[in-house]
Amino acid sequence: MQTAHWLKDIKSFLYSYHFSNGLRTTISVVVPSIVFAFMGKLDIGIGISMGALCTALADVPGTIIHKRNGLIISSILICLTALGTGLLAPYPYLMAPWIMGCCFVFAMLLVYGNRGGNIGTACLLVMVSVLGEPQHSVQLSFVFAGLVLAGSAWYAALALLLWQIRPYLNVQQTLGDCIMQTARYLELRSNFYTPGVNVADNYKAVLEQQVLVNEKQEGVRELLLKRRSAQQGTTSINKSMVLIFLDMVDLQEQIMASQTDYKALQATFKGEDILSKFHVLIDSFATELKNIGLAVASGQRSLPKENLRHEIEKVKKAIAEMHHSLPTLKERTKLIPLNNIVHNLQDMAQRIYNLHRLTRLEKLKDETIDPKLELSKFTTRQRYDLATFRDNLSFKSYIFRHGIRVSLATVTGYLLGLALHIDRIYWILLTVVVILKPGFGLTRSRSVQRLIGTVIGALFAAGVLFLTQDDTAIFIVMLVCILGAYSFMTFHYTVSVFFVTPFIIFLLHFLHPADLYNATQRVIDTFIGGALAFVANQVLWPVWEHNSLPNYMHKMTLSNKAYFEQVMRLYTNQPLTITDYKLARKETYVDTANMMSAFQRMLSEPKSKQKNASKVYHFVVLNHTLTSHIAALAAYGMHHGVHFPRPEYGQLSEHLIQYLNEIAALSNPAQQGEKPPCPAPTNAMEVLDAHLENLIHLRQLEINDGKGLTPLRDEMLETKQVRDQLQAILSLVKDMKKALS
Repeated sequence: MQTAHWLKDIKSFLYSYHFSNGLRTTISVVVPSIVFAFMGKLDIGIGISMGALCTALADVPGTIIHKRNGLIISSILICLTALGTGLLAPYPYLMAPWIMGCCFVFAMLLVYGNRGGNIGTACLLVMVSVLGEPQHSVQLSFVFAGLVLAGSAWYAALALLLWQIRPYLNVQQTLGDCIMQTARYLELRSNFYTPGVNVADNYKAVLEQQVLVNEKQEGVRELLLKRRSAQQGTTSINKSMVLIFLDMVDLQEQIMASQTDYKALQATFKGEDILSKFHVLIDSFATELKNIGLAVASGQRSLPKENLRHEIEKVKKAIAEMHHSLPTLKERTKLIPLNNIVHNLQDMAQRIYNLHRLTRLEKLKDETIDPKLELSKFTTRQRYDLATFRDNLSFKSYIFRHGIRVSLATVTGYLLGLALHIDRIYWILLTVVVILKPGFGLTRSRSVQRLIGTVIGALFAAGVLFLTQDDTAIFIVMLVCILGAYSFMTFHYTVSVFFVTPFIIFLLHFLHPADLYNATQRVIDTFIGGALAFVANQVLWPVWEHNSLPNYMHKMTLSNKAYFEQVMRLYTNQPLTITDYKLARKETYVDTANMMSAFQRMLSEPKSKQKNASKVYHFVVLNHTLTSHIAALAAYGMHHGVHFPRPEYGQLSEHLIQYLNEIAALSNPAQQGEKPPCPAPTNAMEVLDAHLENLIHLRQLEINDGKGLTPLRDEMLETKQVRDQLQAILSLVKDMKKALS
């Protein structure tokens, strides 16, 4: 079983975007050097490879228009940076301000999102690389810049050609990864049904995984929905992926809709094996999702391997046996949460079977994408104009402070290298550029990861060079290191650095043989660069997450309120627009993930900067639980309909919205010190409780008379379901207000 798990992990990695991107980058970097080495012109090949490498780093997934424009802009900027650095390298008094200017401008490109940030990093990489191998004449500087431009053009041509050959590859890989991360999220939620589980610890793992799921969903929206809205028509593959993604987002809501009071559930069914049966059942759902994700990523078809309906029937039979063992209706009501979860799992099973069918492109003509669902509204538009850059030229912008921080740390490393007569100053600068991030937590983790990866990688390289002097064997190991470095770069940074270090040492072995010296210098320079980055991020206008948390909490509360308002339209006879509902749901997931991500970053900061960490985490858990209960109301209303509406639903909806408004005001940094209005009192919950008690009493009389399925039973079950969710939400908003107070 463990072997099969490892094999599936390896297979999923080989079909992932990370590996295909690493393979493409490796080919683009290695081929020019090999070709020109055979021609006796290795220096030309290295110049072309450098251009290809930097352009590959600037290339991020996106629509073909964004991809093409990004490649053109990055190629131009990389060439100009190489030329400027080459011309000024012999003059330290000119080089220092050039480094400061480049670092500031290229770090500021982060205002244009991930693509802009990667282009900036690529330009900084070519700058420090030229410093490592400076050209000693104006003519050579122009020649090298031309070679870099040729390498950029070579990579761009290769990337666009591969896109033409397999235009859906990136989308399939990103969508497959999204499905597999959702499967992992479901696995973690299944642990709530493990007898004796630590609910609090598992919640933390669930929340961390939700951040990953949201990141993957945003990536799919960027690649798939923008692409589709930009096309006049659509292919069957494109249509199937859109349908799969829409089903996956709905499935995420259904997973959250299974929310219940897990501590009460563990206490109620302690000593019975029913919860273990649920754990096994939900794990089988996760396994099916993993198989679907792997099939989508590899462009293959998937077939169900588990009979989910049969497994559900076995759990239903176990619940039925418990039902018969309980003599009164009052006692049997404790089984209602289990039955609700089973009903939810039945809907999820149908969706999973549909996902299998969509991977096989079956009956696609019968499937329609709701024309009322305006897909373009679900994507985030990135502005690429000068005004965006200019608006961030202020100390209020954390990116502006990051730009100044990078420029000062890098020029300090350059001057320190000159003062200490260090041979390869660019290793210090490279470490600073790669490690230094806008947030303290990420910089610290990158510093530790880079140091660990560098030390282990240097020891590995020294061991290889000690064991063999065969250039062919060393070259083969270097190729493996190149592939590993670029495959793990966006996936596992420590492993990527482990591969990068021997790759550079082996490269220097061929260019400037001094093996042990190179390995030692690499480690020393990495320590110097890491220390500079760490100190700069702690001293130079640091960004502490506790300052931004109230804003994240405010946004999270407002999005949950909007989501709740949309869902309650189902229960108050108001028209529901599917686009507005799904947009509200998306914003809730995004804002919750952003909040949790900021909280995780705060935990990696010094203890003195972790303000009210336990209280903030408590608020995040309450908010996630609130979202889950809203999702439960949405799932019930959408899939089963509201057949017995009550006036109390509308009254409770207004009361809860007032509570959420108060919580939003309490968490709003702009309203600190102001006392928001308290919700008006209502007896709607007491009236609903009395009505439910009456229904239970009447239903007990029906059971005594031997009556089976009746409208009264249906009304009792529906009222019980809705009342429990509303009661849970009311309790949660009171706790959220208390946490903030």
